[in-house]
Amino acid sequence: MIMDVKAVSALKANMPAILKELRKRGNSILVISKGQPQAVLQDIAAYQATQDAIALLKMMAQSEQSVAAGRGSSTKEVMKRLRSRSEARR
Repeated sequence: MIMDVKAVSALKANMPAILKELRKRGNSILVISKGQPQAVLQDIAAYQATQDAIALLKMMAQSEQSVAAGRGSSTKEVMKRLRSRSEARR
């Protein structure tokens, strides 16, 4: 993903145009102040996609921990059971 760099002063002066560009291009903007990174600005769709990906990764990590602790089933086992159920319905 391409990330633009904008100073805080540019954001203050041009926020409507910057937000329009952000929505149009879908890229992120690294906000800097005094030459130092301060924040990342994303359009809402990119933010939501990031949050969804993080949630999925957390669920996968929790699942792996459950399987390792003997409290769940591996993906192979689940797929095998689903195939068996599917074949039994035919």
